[in-house]
Amino acid sequence: MKRHRWVIVAAAICGGAAATWAAVPGGGLPIPPSVLKEVAEGKPAAGAAGKKDQEHIAALKERALTADSAVALPAIRELKGMGNVARPTLIGVLKTVLSRDQELIQSAVAGIGDGKEAADFEARIDTLRAEARANVAVLDKAKPETIKKAHEYYDQLIPMTARMNQAWGMRMAIVEGMGRRGELVRIWREVAPANDKSFTVDAETKLKQAAVKAVGAFVDQAAGMEWGKPPRDESLKPLWFFGVSRKIEAWNNRHMEQFMDAEEIKDFNFVNVYREAIGLLPYEADPRLVQAARRHSKEMVEKNYFSHESPTASEKDFGMRSKNAGYAGGAGENIASGTGTGEATFWLWFDSPGHHKNFAGGQNALGVGRWRDRWTQNFGGAPRVMQMSEEEQSRVKVEGDVLGPDSGRK
Repeated sequence: MKRHRWVIVAAAICGGAAATWAAVPGGGLPIPPSVLKEVAEGKPAAGAAGKKDQEHIAALKERALTADSAVALPAIRELKGMGNVARPTLIGVLKTVLSRDQELIQSAVAGIGDGKEAADFEARIDTLRAEARANVAVLDKAKPETIKKAHEYYDQLIPMTARMNQAWGMRMAIVEGMGRRGELVRIWREVAPANDKSFTVDAETKLKQAAVKAVGAFVDQAAGMEWGKPPRDESLKPLWFFGVSRKIEAWNNRHMEQFMDAEEIKDFNFVNVYREAIGLLPYEADPRLVQAARRHSKEMVEKNYFSHESPTASEKDFGMRSKNAGYAGGAGENIASGTGTGEATFWLWFDSPGHHKNFAGGQNALGVGRWRDRWTQNFGGAPRVMQMSEEEQSRVKVEGDVLGPDSGRK
């Protein structure tokens, strides 16, 4: 069964690898003049491929030019495996990707700035995050100073996290760009025209040295790091946390609008921004939990009650409601009444210790559902869908009739 593995594939770009590249005679395999002409004109070699091959090559080219290595690298490898029929396209793709990555790496290296200042800042934010999580654990209505303290931590950590994420984004650009560069350069040297001197051993060595100077040993230490679980090496955990947070964010952004309305999304995002600010991974948006939440909000409106316990026997508690929507692993619930926006509802829950603690729980998923002025959040502890195989993902579905967003809200 094919599984999605979140991995940075890194390779050395000097030493033994450089010796291998240097040993390739003439810088690459000989390419007929007709092919070189087509490459120069940005077209596939005339008559070199049938219509079906051309369509497949075009599809691979599109995938190969994406910024996601997990998508791009397999496409590039497949283009290489097709041989001469795809070589003009492969040469063009490699030159584009390698040049683009080089520019991104150089830009990130220039933008990182003073390493000691960054390390001091990260140490300060780590301390504040630990203090904020400790404060969440002791939130108490009878001790309003704990709630006040939570607001203070929020006000400090939100902008600090945004600033740190900007720095980690530059580091990630370097690590990911260098991580795939070794393989891409090796392929380039196998297929490049003999007279094309791009990406020389000397130039690649200097790029690697600049990257190492900017981010230290991360360039090599991140080799083979799996995003699905925290690394054992403590020094890699900040990179891992940032990388996984961005992957979860990207997954949510691709899917949320399919099953949540704008205010539900806003409430969801407020929770995730807060979680990341205090050092917790964001929640994955799950359509099954959205359905459980929205159905409960609608029932509370229609049956005029406000409670975690439903008068409908088959929907009695949040665990049953989640399971009825297809999610086995319901792990908590927040409800609210009388608020009109996702932001207002977030702050209502933020100031309520029990609800606030749900924000900071160890669950993996969240669904937000509103109906009129009733709101429900359902939390889930089952495995993240984004880490499942394609086959497993295909079996994930909402059980029962799908309840769309409340179209009657005023």
